[in-house]
Amino acid sequence: MNETSDDNARGPSAERPASDIEALLREREAELARVQLIGQVGGLQVDLRGGAFRNKRSPEYLRVHGLPPEAATETHEAWVQRIHQDDRQRTEQHFREVVAGSATDYEAEYRIVRPSDGQVRWILAKAEIERDAEGKAIRLIGAHIDITDRRHAEEQSDLIARELSHRIKNIFAVVNSLVMLSARDRPEMREFAQVVGDRIRILGQTQDYVRPRREGAAGAAPQTALGLVALLLAAYQHGDHQHISIAGYDVPIGERAATALALVVHELATNAVKYGALSTPSGRLMVHGEAEPGLLALTWQERGGPTIAGPPAHRGFGTIMSQKAATAQLGAVARYDWSPEGLTFTLTVPLENLAR
Repeated sequence: MNETSDDNARGPSAERPASDIEALLREREAELARVQLIGQVGGLQVDLRGGAFRNKRSPEYLRVHGLPPEAATETHEAWVQRIHQDDRQRTEQHFREVVAGSATDYEAEYRIVRPSDGQVRWILAKAEIERDAEGKAIRLIGAHIDITDRRHAEEQSDLIARELSHRIKNIFAVVNSLVMLSARDRPEMREFAQVVGDRIRILGQTQDYVRPRREGAAGAAPQTALGLVALLLAAYQHGDHQHISIAGYDVPIGERAATALALVVHELATNAVKYGALSTPSGRLMVHGEAEPGLLALTWQERGGPTIAGPPAHRGFGTIMSQKAATAQLGAVARYDWSPEGLTFTLTVPLENLAR
């Protein structure tokens, strides 16, 4: 029988020489550094034990932040001072609150001023926090990504959206002026013109409510489903007689979902004015939100209008488009109940789709 060599005798499970392990580690570190360079992602580790922040930065992190090699172990205070003064307090407070809490994920967006060239850059920080059995923070491992180009694109998009919104609102203003001018020499039409003008003005405000805008942008306000419905229907209120009520469970709504919901509500309101509860002084409209597991059930109920003989024989273009928006953009289920006393319409929408 032939004797096996020493290498084969050790077998695959035998310990490798320290030099081989060190070479493998260097190879893996080089691969990781290359991946970070390609992806423009800077890695970092922070030792959080004892409430201290002992940092270790990767070469790509240093490049993204415009730091020299000796800053690989910079202090926490040095990082704080590099944050743009308008974001500094908010960013550090958020960081300390996350570390002191129980979360294992950390994420933040903020600006820095790079020491190397004075440029202002946007950073997306994402990390995981390791904690001991008692929940105390031990270590943070994460990545910093330069998202300046993305933020500039968002700002440009927001600027375009604001300009478009401004122009559309100007169109509403021109139409409103034409209505009021047309009634100037006809006293019997002034009250009617005022009502029409108010509705045009409200529709202009609605358009601004649903326009796409970047979070945190100037003029941005929290948007909710019932808040949007209330603004859309404000144009149909008559004086002190509040024949439209809106109540119930409410949730935040995103840009795409707001536009789709606005189409649905606008079509319902238009038909209610033509044929339903809003076509008569005694008519009433109730909109109610109800929470279901992972869903918002929005009910539109008309009462006090003309008696309904049954479902309409023909669906108009507006109805078809609003239903397509509800199903395609909201993933919603729409149900119609054409009872003689009035229409009851229920729109059931997944909450995750409303947030988009």
